[in-house]
Amino acid sequence: MSQLSVSRLSVRYGPVKALRDVSLEIPKGQITALVGPSGCGKSTLLHTLNRLTDLVDGCEVRGSVRLDDDLEITEATTDVLALRRHIGMVFQKPNPFPHSIRRNFEIPLREHGVSRANIPGIIERCLRDVGLWDEVSTRLDRSALQLSGGQQQRLCIARALALDPEVILFDEPCSALDPLASAVVEDHIAALRGRVTVVIVTHNLAQARRIADRLAVFWVRDGAGTIVETGPAANLFTDPTDPDAARYLSGERG
Repeated sequence: MSQLSVSRLSVRYGPVKALRDVSLEIPKGQITALVGPSGCGKSTLLHTLNRLTDLVDGCEVRGSVRLDDDLEITEATTDVLALRRHIGMVFQKPNPFPHSIRRNFEIPLREHGVSRANIPGIIERCLRDVGLWDEVSTRLDRSALQLSGGQQQRLCIARALALDPEVILFDEPCSALDPLASAVVEDHIAALRGRVTVVIVTHNLAQARRIADRLAVFWVRDGAGTIVETGPAANLFTDPTDPDAARYLSGERG
């Protein structure tokens, strides 16, 4: 497990200021939820943590993001492929590769140099971690696209776990799922507490209340996203101090 330290981070997409002067401590082994209205920079911060912002033309990142005080993520010399082995990502819409369930694991594992002999054991371990092994063990060579939406999302979590990351980022992982599938995925995310560091963007405040150890509330101030309050989730839900955060967390705004 690792911790992340964000200090005075600002992100621009050309002339558009997405984030300004964001600082945040993300403790190891805990679940940190990023909440706030749409368009206030939550996903931008998430994408900065494993350099997905590199894929956006004209994106400019300033400030510091450190992994365990050892690795400066924003440095141009940082090995991005190695970084993404340490910091995995699960997206809003399930995105299994259009191949077999088995190949969904083999592709990233082989890319990162895992020996072929070790792959079957990793596949079974990770599918068991997300409760999928009994459902798919007899059809590993069938297309992953034949799975239900909830199964696909659990497959994506298992695929992220296969590389033994220290951090997993979740960008609204339940928003495309029905309530029952969402509950199953949420339970598996909560079960990661103490095993990996989790950062999750969610618009579901009930979900954040159920699973988050810490909360960071985002808002737009002076034309850019920023964090207006952060702390233990239980404290913020019961006694927030920022007026916008208080109205948002009570359901009055946002």
